[in-house]
Amino acid sequence: MTHLTSRAYYKARILLVPLGPSGAALVSTMSDAGLREVLVAAPASHPDGALLREVGAPETELSTETVSDLAASTDMMVFLGSRLEETPDDFVAAMATAGRNQGTLLAGVLVAVGGWDSEPGSTSMTVLRRELDMLVTVRKSDLARDFIEVLKGGTREAIPGKLFQYPTTGAPHAQ
Repeated sequence: MTHLTSRAYYKARILLVPLGPSGAALVSTMSDAGLREVLVAAPASHPDGALLREVGAPETELSTETVSDLAASTDMMVFLGSRLEETPDDFVAAMATAGRNQGTLLAGVLVAVGGWDSEPGSTSMTVLRRELDMLVTVRKSDLARDFIEVLKGGTREAIPGKLFQYPTTGAPHAQ
């Protein structure tokens, strides 16, 4: 039996950016459903600042980071929401610019999206389409959670720093 090395263990450093109250509610729902090992950022009072916490941590356990430092320590930013009119357009633009400057992948996940027909919602969709590398729409929050888990990578059984080997049929492996 041949063993092929599939890939090195790596979990991407994901930063969730809730798009207003609907995004915050989705983060809470996803946390309750088991999403872990993801950071959550929200606008701070300073335009170059972000409030940061672990998903699942109380909103009272916040630290403040600069947007540029946060982008430098992140592999991917996922902007998450469902009501377009709630989107903090200036914060999205600031986070996306910092991420793009660091080479961070910028994704948007919209769940059961609404607000298309309002002027603020239309403007926010324009901002999201301009600023993000990809924009995904799904019908339910569990699909969004699963999407983020896939983006995060790694496996539950993984040991950091080890390669995985999966048996395959084929030519015998030379020893």
